[in-house]
Amino acid sequence: MTSSIMQLFDGLVTKVNNTSELREQVKRWVGPYQGKVLQLETEAETVHIIVFKQGTMELRKGSYPSPDVIYKARSETLMNLFTGQVSFRDLMKRWELIIIGAAHESVPLGQLMLQVLQAG
Repeated sequence: MTSSIMQLFDGLVTKVNNTSELREQVKRWVGPYQGKVLQLETEAETVHIIVFKQGTMELRKGSYPSPDVIYKARSETLMNLFTGQVSFRDLMKRWELIIIGAAHESVPLGQLMLQVLQAG
């Protein structure tokens, strides 16, 4: 069974890969690097998102050996975070979210997620 966080990010990846404007935004985000890897760890599963230099993304189950950033939280917490229902700051203050690595990657990821959610 697919979790709601997996469904949320699968929708993000699909939308980005099928929308030229979003792919261009991802290209700007990646910049001169080959790509970025963002990992989500919950009580139920671990998934990672590979963000490619060409502006596409891929969602995979399991851990990546050296992701740029890791988000650790309960599934519900990550859903609330990435759908804009609660802020990073509040979650981190309450120790409900742990971010390991390049936390600044959260800004472009959040902006991308917001655009996708607003577009429907």
